[in-house]
Parts: sequence; C-alpha cells; structure tokens
Amino acid sequence: MFSKACIYGIQAAIYLAQQHNQQSDRAFIPVAEIAQMLGIPFQFLKKVIQQLGEKNIVQTQRSAKGGVALARQASEIAIFEVIEAIDGGEMFVSECILKFPGCGNEKPCPMHHQWAVERVRLKTMFEKATLDSLARNVSKGLTRLGFNDKANDQEE
Repeated sequence: MFSKACIYGIQAAIYLAQQHNQQSDRAFIPVAEIAQMLGIPFQFLKKVIQQLGEKNIVQTQRSAKGGVALARQASEIAIFEVIEAIDGGEMFVSECILKFPGCGNEKPCPMHHQWAVERVRLKTMFEKATLDSLARNVSKGLTRLGFNDKANDQEE
C-alpha cells in the first residue's frame, strides 16, 4: 500500500518522537543513528528526511551536534502528514486500489465501491494517529518499530 520511502519515513518519525520522549534534552538525532537503529539504508533515509523537512514535519541542523528533529510537537503530527509528504494523498481520494486506469464511478473496477468506503476509514485512522501516541506504544513494548528490533532493544 505504501512505498518503501513512506514506510521508512513513518518509522523515522516515530523513532524521533520516541527519542524525544525519552531524552528531551537531546534535540537533534544524527541520521546515521536513525538509519542504524532502524536498519534503513543511510542514503535512502537522507532523501526521505529531506522530503519530511520540505513539509515541515522535521527540521535538520548541520553541525557537530546536528541531525534531525521533529519540527513540531509529536502530539501535533499525524501519521497522515508523513504519508502525504512522501506518497501523496491520492490513495485516499481517487486512486484505484487495483491501479486500473480510468477507474471511477462511471467505469469502476471490481473493488471500486468497497475501496471508496475503506479509504475514508483509513484516512480517518491515519489522521487520528499521532507520532506521540505511536511512539509511546513502542516505548511501552506494546508495538515494535520495524523490521530491525535494535530500536526497541535499546530500552531493555
């Protein structure tokens, strides 16, 4: 459903929120640390971070103590914003779930009507889920952050 870049963006944003909750004195996290902890290729993550920066989700700082931080409070950033920044919001508006060209009310694909209902529900879910709430669940051990569990293991 989401591109690899979008998945990495969501993971990185949650990681930033989690780190801020645990160590509020540590403003900027090196991109290399995020990449290592989440098992994301560094160069790929740099591009994803740049996209998030362009949409005011993260801010970056170049210096010895530089890196990346959330641009706003984690409780003010919905996962939907991250998705929209990287993959766009078309899947929640008009994109065909089966990728059929010209799919719409006049020429619907076999899943058109079901997807029309579900995409509204999904958009609402992603708009309500904040980085803060998801980061707290990761910190409590209720969920994991990604494929590489290093990010979760550091708290134990």
